[in-house]
Amino acid sequence: MNRTSPHYMVIEHSPWLSTWFENCSYIKIPIEEFDLKTISFTYGDSMPAFSPTINDGKEYRKKLYTYDEILKVIEKYGLPQDWNDDGKYGPERYIETHIWSDETINKYRYQEENI
Repeated sequence: MNRTSPHYMVIEHSPWLSTWFENCSYIKIPIEEFDLKTISFTYGDSMPAFSPTINDGKEYRKKLYTYDEILKVIEKYGLPQDWNDDGKYGPERYIETHIWSDETINKYRYQEENI
C-alpha cells in the first residue's frame, strides 16, 4: 500500500535523536526488507534540507535521493551523526528516510503489539 505521507526513519542509529525522550529505543530494519522504489532520502532532516533560508551552497540541499544516490552521498560525506551529532557544523545530524509504503513497517508493528 502506498502512502500520501511517509513514515519517517533515519539511516543508522542517531545518538542525538535518542536524547529526545527518556528510555528511548530504536529498531533496525535491513534495507533488503524494503521495496527500494518506495523509499526516498534527504541528507539531513528534510525541513532544513529544503528550507529557503539555508543557502550555504552544499550540494545535497534541496535534493531528494534514491537509495543508490544516497549511497554515493554517504560515500562522499559520511554519516552526519558521525561528524556532526552535536549540530556544530550545520543542521544535518542524520540521513532522513521516507518510507512510502506500509508493507514492511506493518510487519514490525505487528511484532511489537504481540510482545
